[in-house]
Amino acid sequence: MSLYRYKVAGKNGIIQQGMLEAPSPIELKAHIRERGLSLITYSTTPSFSFSRKVKPRILMNLCLHLEQFESAGIPLRENLEALYHLQTPSKLKTTLGEVIKDVEGGSVFSKALAKHSSIFDAVFIGLIAVGEKTGRFSFVLQQLFQHLKWVDEVHAQISKALRYPLIMAIVLLSLIIILMTILVPELVKFIETFAERVPLSTRFLICISTFLSNNLFFICFVFKMIFIVLIIFFKFHRKGPYWKERLLDALPLLGPLRRKVALARFCHIFAVMVESGIDIIQALQTARQYLQHGQMYHALEDTERYITEGLSLSNAFQKAGFFPPIVIQMVKIGEKTSSLQKTLFHVKDYFDTTLKRQVEHTIGLLEPLMILCLGSLMAWIIYSIFLPLYDTLSVLDY
Repeated sequence: MSLYRYKVAGKNGIIQQGMLEAPSPIELKAHIRERGLSLITYSTTPSFSFSRKVKPRILMNLCLHLEQFESAGIPLRENLEALYHLQTPSKLKTTLGEVIKDVEGGSVFSKALAKHSSIFDAVFIGLIAVGEKTGRFSFVLQQLFQHLKWVDEVHAQISKALRYPLIMAIVLLSLIIILMTILVPELVKFIETFAERVPLSTRFLICISTFLSNNLFFICFVFKMIFIVLIIFFKFHRKGPYWKERLLDALPLLGPLRRKVALARFCHIFAVMVESGIDIIQALQTARQYLQHGQMYHALEDTERYITEGLSLSNAFQKAGFFPPIVIQMVKIGEKTSSLQKTLFHVKDYFDTTLKRQVEHTIGLLEPLMILCLGSLMAWIIYSIFLPLYDTLSVLDY
């Protein structure tokens, strides 16, 4: 799906502008013609996901308003129009305008949302579709609100935990670069002038400092180009997302944390969708679309295949080889006691608790490890500078 910015003329000749997601320009033109508009111009908007995301907290407010209006018996179209006027100019307001027009044109709400997959993920659209089919629209919106609240809390928890180590690393690395490019070259001139013998560690430091001083901008340019190439590869190459997830999962400390986060997300999504009335296969497919790539993605693919072959959910989890024993055991108990939905929520609560502990444990290990590595580097720089400097000053004093 590409994001297009367009300009159209209405039946009354009024010029309108907006943005719309479509698989191709042909689909864009067809969609605009269906709405009785005349396309004037259109252009593709860069589709980097970080520039198009809507925060979970905003979607939480959307679900809360929809649920309240639905409980009050207000029709969906009036509900959406009220929400549209409440929004400040933003990507979400533009999208709501498109959704309202689609609903007025006869499209069901879930189909209208599906045209904007950059904002509304597979879980959101899937649960809305279930609410339309079962008539439990208000209940589904409550479940969506709880799910988005959990996603927002997890993001906030991880961001808060990583904030201090990242700031500390940036400050220390900046200090090291300043030392190597400004302070060390000046001290080296003095040492080379008066010192009779320069230690090996100082000579090595001089080589690094000289290289950084002469090529700092080139090094920054190379790293920037590598970063851009990796982003393009990970986003647009067919196997890019797979390799991105594989590299991130291989990172020490952060890899196991990502696995725990993926398990917690899956359990939360799966429990909410099964509770809302979605069958197990569809719930697995939706969860897989939400998680996208990585080990969890392929494990869910295998799980779907095993279930279609006739295995129970617990046996499929066990055969997939990704899920921890506690998940398999609790799902097996839920199947035996015919209380799978309740058991899934217990699994979700268990991973909510363990995820918080895992984040605290990982950050607790990451902080001293970072201090040790950067502190050792600082100690080596100081030793390599001040040892020959002390020897030189001693000779001069003599």
